[in-house]
Amino acid sequence: MLGGISWGTFFWILIIFLLIDAVKIYVEIWRRPAVREFTSDLSNVTALIPTHNGSKVIGQTIQDLIRLGLPKDRILIVDDGSTDDTAEVVRAYGVRCYSIPNMGKVHAIHFGIFRVKTDYVLLLDDDTRVGNVKLPTSLINGFGAVAFVVLPDRRSRHGPKGQSFVSCIQRYEYAKSMEIGRRFLDGTASISCVSGAAGLFRKDRLTALHHSHTGAFEGEDFQRTILEHLHGGNVAFVEEPVWTVSPDTLWKLIRQRVSYWYPAHYHMFYNYLKLLFKRGIPGRLRAEMGYNVVVVLGEPLRFFSFVMLLYYRMWAVFLILYGLYFLVEIYPFLTVQRSLNTGKRIGVLLIFPLYNLFNLLLRVTAFFVWIWKRFITKEMKRKTEKDRKWWVGADV
Repeated sequence: MLGGISWGTFFWILIIFLLIDAVKIYVEIWRRPAVREFTSDLSNVTALIPTHNGSKVIGQTIQDLIRLGLPKDRILIVDDGSTDDTAEVVRAYGVRCYSIPNMGKVHAIHFGIFRVKTDYVLLLDDDTRVGNVKLPTSLINGFGAVAFVVLPDRRSRHGPKGQSFVSCIQRYEYAKSMEIGRRFLDGTASISCVSGAAGLFRKDRLTALHHSHTGAFEGEDFQRTILEHLHGGNVAFVEEPVWTVSPDTLWKLIRQRVSYWYPAHYHMFYNYLKLLFKRGIPGRLRAEMGYNVVVVLGEPLRFFSFVMLLYYRMWAVFLILYGLYFLVEIYPFLTVQRSLNTGKRIGVLLIFPLYNLFNLLLRVTAFFVWIWKRFITKEMKRKTEKDRKWWVGADV
């Protein structure tokens, strides 16, 4: 007992969250629309890549773009004050490059947008491999942006080797999000996040909405997508794969999510609410925002419930909860594995319920990181008119 509350109360709190998660994922599986068809024309596309100390990976990204058929004058690199030889590597390929010290990723993206001369922008991270991807240019006029399938790379590249258990479990996590979550939201062109790894955008939409962004790296891709929806746009999804680098060790994964990814979850909470109650928003996007609101408000309670069960040493209850989460995961896992071998499949399936609990801990911890960066260091604040004038008019 805790102040008159029994351990059973905490058990039922967790069961309620399990039911919410289960209903969400099974509805998404069963209501996935057909794959979109499109044609590709590169004549009006510029690739924009912000980079910082990316000399070991950016060359392969540029080579992919050249093989894809993009002219070198439509590959634009904005080097954020790299201390390695990134600028030299980039310029050796003969592509456009600006080197500006310590501007940050969001600054670099907005600076680059105002130097793009085509109607469409392919926004990439410096470690993204696009391979033989087909760009859905026939779709982009009808939408503000188009998202791709983004998966952790299995090849040996700078950083992750792509074969560690941490890499494999992320590959399943990413693939599940793409094959189930994004496919479902694409039914109403309401994708809630175009990954920073790769996205095709209309330049006019990017320039119209740039002033609403904050300055921190955390969630810049998520924020960009949510702003598109808040301003009457829509976002589609195509099943064209691109490959990114993901953390290959547990420590790197913790650092990525606590320091960079999950603070955006709290930073965007007000926008979740705005979308949830905005008129004309597709039902699937509204449901996604409602789920996000429940997660932000309810995860501290869910986390506290796990702690209390641990305190009471209710190991049998933990086994029951693990078993239920495991059963919920089986069908999504089989759905994903039909099209993608994520690697270490049995181990991934067995550990994934615990991995979800691990991510819950990271998200709760990230709240304090967000408090620090939003109100103490003020990294995550709206940009000023001075910033915007610099993006547009800087002469470098």
